[in-house]
Amino acid sequence: MLKDFFIPTKKNRNKAYLLSKPAIVLYTLFLLLINQFGPIFGINQAYASTINQANIISLTNQERRLAGLGDLKNNPQLASAALAKANDMFAKQYWDHFGPNGETPWQFIRAAGYNYVYAGENLGKGFRTAEGLVEAWMASPTHRENILSANYRDIGIAVVEGELLGKQTILVVQMFGNLTRSVQGTTTSEAPKPVETTTPPTPKKVETGSQKVVTPKEQGEIRSIRITSPGMGEVITDPSVNVKGETKNTTGEYTVNILENDEVVGSSNATGSTWEVDKDSDWSEGEHKIIAVLKDTEVKSEENTFIIDSKAPEVDLSTLKVVEDSENFTLTFKVKGEWEEVNIIVDSNIILANSPIGQEDVEVTIPKEPHPTSVYINLSDHVGNTSSVEITEYFQVKEKEQGNKLPIFSLSTRDGINIGIVSFVLVLLVLNVFWFIKQRKFKESIGDVFTVGAWWIIVTVSLFTGFSGSIT
Repeated sequence: MLKDFFIPTKKNRNKAYLLSKPAIVLYTLFLLLINQFGPIFGINQAYASTINQANIISLTNQERRLAGLGDLKNNPQLASAALAKANDMFAKQYWDHFGPNGETPWQFIRAAGYNYVYAGENLGKGFRTAEGLVEAWMASPTHRENILSANYRDIGIAVVEGELLGKQTILVVQMFGNLTRSVQGTTTSEAPKPVETTTPPTPKKVETGSQKVVTPKEQGEIRSIRITSPGMGEVITDPSVNVKGETKNTTGEYTVNILENDEVVGSSNATGSTWEVDKDSDWSEGEHKIIAVLKDTEVKSEENTFIIDSKAPEVDLSTLKVVEDSENFTLTFKVKGEWEEVNIIVDSNIILANSPIGQEDVEVTIPKEPHPTSVYINLSDHVGNTSSVEITEYFQVKEKEQGNKLPIFSLSTRDGINIGIVSFVLVLLVLNVFWFIKQRKFKESIGDVFTVGAWWIIVTVSLFTGFSGSIT
């Protein structure tokens, strides 16, 4: 009867057929076959839908928010640099921040056109979930320092699958950067020690041949203030930029007010020769004319003019279309705002737009083979403002083509089979233990239960060890 396979009966001598020693041997052989020779049967071993650019950025920013830091902005230039680094590691078969020919992370970042002031890199491979990868980075002091650094404002992620050092794996490159010296979570830097001053000596009398006494009229020093940053006429992409400057011949504590249109927009106290003012809110888009004033005095700076341009070009999603033919996808969309560079990151490839720079209508040709599994549009303008949008859903594989994954669990076929078998054996084991206890035969069967339980623990640990990876 069917129940003889699942629970102990007289016919199976109180040993369910599906938990017998021959069954355990078959489970073991089947798992070995799937995990070691899966690719021969077309079973994907490296797919993991949770390892993607968006999830890793989201989890990274989640950790930063918990630490009281601002979110990092997805930067297409850093994403391009990360992708170039990943492809270089696959091409030259190395697993390190520095390549066999002296390649450094910084050269990939510069080559992508990102002229950083601060930059950093994290690497990971062999992970199957974004959560597991970010947890591993956070458990490592050096990787955690990168994720929680106030020096960074931008982030770029590349997720590439391939064979590295003889093993099929998923490689993740995470790059950080900042184009300015302005950092997050800081206000005015520690003020320099007050300039030591002494009482000016009494001017000496000057005697002439006629014994006439001449006393110099100027006996003091003039206080002054000037703005050093932003520079005159500078175009700035950070609307939260602070105003910095310096004073001369000030002693003790003083207050600097920043005025725009005769209204105070920010103040700061200082004791040294340098100062920094954090505006009460972000600067609005466009031109700003400001002056710095020493409070309660007539001392003020010359007018300083700068421009805030922080609005990145964006994809008008209402105009986005994907047309498919026998060999390619043709992607078309309109861009809101002026752009200088449009690139499409398709899995591990970068595809440039076919359209002239700045044209509102953009067209991109994307090969159908291999079918795209991750597609992002990255836009940037001439001053470095960037935006990124994922459009993978427009390239989703039809259901009949999805035989290589189990979408319910977002796992590969291999992982789904592994989880299914160990879960099935666990349910059977629990049912049998419950039956033995109910029939008061647990003592008689404790040896069999222990054997199956030990097998289950060993197999489960060995299988799920594969869900971890390595970082560097």
